[in-house]
Amino acid sequence: MSITATNAQASGFSLKAALTVLGTDKGTSAKTAAGQAASASGGSAVFVTLSVEAQAFMATTTASKAGKTASGAAGPYTAYFPTRDGKPATALAKAVSDPGAVSSSAGLRGPDIAKDARARMDAQYEAMKAGGKPFDFDSFEGRDWYSLMGDLDRRSLESVRSNAGGQFTKQEQDIAQSIMAQQEGLAMGLYNGPISQEASFVDPFRGDEAARMKANLTFLDAVGPEEKTSTEWATRRASAQVSYEIHTREKGDEPETLDSDNPLATLIKQAMDRSQSDPLRHIPKTPDELKTQAWFKGFESRLDATAARNVAQGIAQGIALAKATTPTADSAKPA
Repeated sequence: MSITATNAQASGFSLKAALTVLGTDKGTSAKTAAGQAASASGGSAVFVTLSVEAQAFMATTTASKAGKTASGAAGPYTAYFPTRDGKPATALAKAVSDPGAVSSSAGLRGPDIAKDARARMDAQYEAMKAGGKPFDFDSFEGRDWYSLMGDLDRRSLESVRSNAGGQFTKQEQDIAQSIMAQQEGLAMGLYNGPISQEASFVDPFRGDEAARMKANLTFLDAVGPEEKTSTEWATRRASAQVSYEIHTREKGDEPETLDSDNPLATLIKQAMDRSQSDPLRHIPKTPDELKTQAWFKGFESRLDATAARNVAQGIAQGIALAKATTPTADSAKPA
């Protein structure tokens, strides 16, 4: 869905925060593997999603409206991921409280996750087309987004976001990134979703920013190993820890030691601690980009080896997770 300042409400989305414009070019078009046109709208429309920076801004300026969900403040979150046919986007909603939950990616790793995600999405494109209404990027409340990716767990979403195997369009990557940011924001108590459901959302942290950032750390630590290999994830994880420590000390308390076992996140945190600057102004997406950051100066010589070790660790953990989640012959038998 394309959202502008004038049509955000008409599109059914609540955007009560600073927004980051993702790089969807105006008037461009791409084709998916199934041949489905994926066109970005022209004019002044832009694709938007909550970035980590926007979430931090929102945390200090906006409180979610009080209310009750069907099962209390913690969830379920399915109402915030509405689909075209009303079928619950269970995998998307589950990742808010359990980002490491495995469903679509069970028994898979690396290229196989991306291949499976591509097949699932192509099947959804074809089903929508067969029903007489092809996929609509500008669908109300993003219902076609959630229908398209509704059965993708977060590992599968990451394969789309990162364009694993080079088989996803820019539009698909942006949709996946938006959904992943939405999951993370909701887990932090920051509302991002349909305006029609906003009153049902309760911020469980009620302005306690230290608790909010601790929840963010818990969320980031629980995501899949593939996501943790990225420079972007490592930077966000380090930034979240810095923010947690600052907010905790502002309350007069001593922060818990919540160091990551991720080598790249650890190195970046060390650089942030020494610089005492505000790295949240920009999130580097590659090691080369990280080297250009003023706050990272003095740590460049350690980066390449650390990044390589981080990728190797992620691959090993991905293989182990695939083995651990491979269905057994017994589990495949009917009860």
